Amino acid sequence: MPRYRFLIEYDGKRFSGWQKQPNAPTIQEEIEKALKIILRQEISVTGSGRTDAGVHARGQVAHVDLPEIIDSDRLLKNFFGLLPQSISIKKIDKVGDDFHARFDATSREYRYYFSNKPLPLSSNCITYWWHSFDYKRMNEAASFLKGDIDCTSFTPFDEEQPHLRCIFFDAFFTKGDENFPDCFTIKANRFLRSLVRSLMGSLMQVGIGKMTVEEFKTLITNPDRTKAGPTAPPDGLVLHKVSYD
Repeated sequence: MPRYRFLIEYDGKRFSGWQKQPNAPTIQEEIEKALKIILRQEISVTGSGRTDAGVHARGQVAHVDLPEIIDSDRLLKNFFGLLPQSISIKKIDKVGDDFHARFDATSREYRYYFSNKPLPLSSNCITYWWHSFDYKRMNEAASFLKGDIDCTSFTPFDEEQPHLRCIFFDAFFTKGDENFPDCFTIKANRFLRSLVRSLMGSLMQVGIGKMTVEEFKTLITNPDRTKAGPTAPPDGLVLHKVSYD
């Protein structure tokens, strides 16, 4: 069966995450429903990873095995009207039979958008905090997110995970302006449940002076979930890009 790669964008606000689950709307379910109507058979969609409830994506990647070789442009057009307006298949490529959207990914990049002023045109993908932040301190703290790190402080225990370590490549804050929100960018080989939101919550505490840079560093060097800051809301979190060799 020929294999295809989908590049997917979605507003996750009204969904319970990427992965199918009983009695809750999900991104994966909506795409599989549309494929069933188009191809008149059940088609399984495999994503590069799960996104939590309410989290968005600009660059989610998935692969599907189709019963025959198809015209990618025609399939894209067939999705129009079958998917909710909050989900878009942006691109479809034929790939090798051994390509795997999840296991072949070398890195994922998330961006967390936030603001302390109203930005109506971007409001669906922003978390609002009515604080002034110290970006120098926040970037100093974020600079410790490099290399192989035990993320016990920033993710719930999950017995399905063989370990809670991630390899971080980059993490930094950029300041927005009157038209665009502030942004926290983070890139790693993989991400665990609620990891970015938990990191963001602790870094916010650094930014408003409720946690020191040294205390944040200690969460990395001596992991302790009970000492992390509150988990940030999902509103501003976007899966920006998944990279492959």
